[in-house]
Amino acid sequence: MQPDPHAQEGVWTRHSGQWQRIGSPLKPLPEDARRALSLVQPALAEAGLPSKVLVLGVTQELVQLPWPAGGRLLAVDHSGPMIASLWRPSTAVSSEVLRARWQELPLPDASVTAIVGDGSLNALPSLAGIPAVLSEARRVLRPAGLMALRCFIRPDRQESLEAVRDAALQGQVGSFHALKWRVAMALPADAGFSVAVTDILASFEQLFPDRDELARRAGWPRESTDTIEAYRGTDTRYCFPTLAALAEVAAPHFSIVEQRCGEYELAERCPTLCFRPLPESA
Repeated sequence: MQPDPHAQEGVWTRHSGQWQRIGSPLKPLPEDARRALSLVQPALAEAGLPSKVLVLGVTQELVQLPWPAGGRLLAVDHSGPMIASLWRPSTAVSSEVLRARWQELPLPDASVTAIVGDGSLNALPSLAGIPAVLSEARRVLRPAGLMALRCFIRPDRQESLEAVRDAALQGQVGSFHALKWRVAMALPADAGFSVAVTDILASFEQLFPDRDELARRAGWPRESTDTIEAYRGTDTRYCFPTLAALAEVAAPHFSIVEQRCGEYELAERCPTLCFRPLPESA
């Protein structure tokens, strides 16, 4: 059975109303956005003007980058509430936003110079959904184009939930958002590296039954922990693959040619990967 695409909208509808309360590493820092621009810069330079950039999502840190003058930018997102809440046109180039699925991009073949995104592949419900998105990305990307995506990568050696709990209560986790991703990546992985957000919430509540105590001992604002309420009662799932698993499913469409990380908390699990399109099979 194929996952219901509408099930993925639940969390994003709720996040649209609290996005300003979400922080790193869930949201990119300016350095993450600059890293993406740097990775696709060779394609932009080779293409000359006019370049066309595709953003998978409406991440403003990416939209507002200093893209080459005279070019165009298109952002594509499946969530109407996220578009309504977050979309602001680029101040550097002509830009527009479309509501569409990344598996069915409304673009001609080989029409895009560069593709960027932040956590885009992780927003899919399982590893099995990634090839369809990458196939479309390769279709619309020019042969000399490049794609830079920040990806949330499960470590090869899985952390235990108990270790995550102890670190948080000892004040060793810098933000609730880093804790949330550590809990998510510590949950048992199935073959598709799929994690239900309700399982993240349930594990969090089991580990930390007293949110006031957690906030006090960790040194966080109490309200930051309540952003996890977006996960309650929704069918949304996220995908947290290992780097090897991601490279394997990408291989028919892209090779991962570079990997760059920041220096902030959990940055080693949030690399920006540069994908180069592979030739179409004969």
